[in-house]
Amino acid sequence: MTENSDQQLQSFCEKIITKVAESIDKEPDEAKLTLRVPGGPEIGQQIRVDATDAQGLKNICVLSILNVNLSPASEVARIENERERQGKFSVQAVYSVQSIRRQAGRLVLLENFIAEGPATVREEDFRVISSEQYAKSVLQSVEDWARYRAWQLQELNAQ
Repeated sequence: MTENSDQQLQSFCEKIITKVAESIDKEPDEAKLTLRVPGGPEIGQQIRVDATDAQGLKNICVLSILNVNLSPASEVARIENERERQGKFSVQAVYSVQSIRRQAGRLVLLENFIAEGPATVREEDFRVISSEQYAKSVLQSVEDWARYRAWQLQELNAQ
């Protein structure tokens, strides 16, 4: 990886973290979930954005911001996507996790597409992403979810 490419990846990671944090900050307190290490301190906050369609097919994004000094694996942000799509013969479920962690003073983007859901996420299934294009697509996805959630909140406040 070139130095310029690494700088671009760092920049995308910083932008993703900022967008996740801004999205959580805009959320009403009652909609935020406080995250804790089992039996330990508070390590972050999480919101859930639900765009499940009229047919009941899931389309959910969970955004988490974490205290890098307290979180397992020095995780800073996590984006979880859970979707269902109608296939030719059945509904197909897709689950993915993108994680930004601090490793050796650098931000590192990782992904896990192997887990079937939140309960089956295993640390050994994460892989490092070194593609600027992939990082850019993660940022775009987070921005899209943030816009959608802002619209949802505006609609709720208008009622």
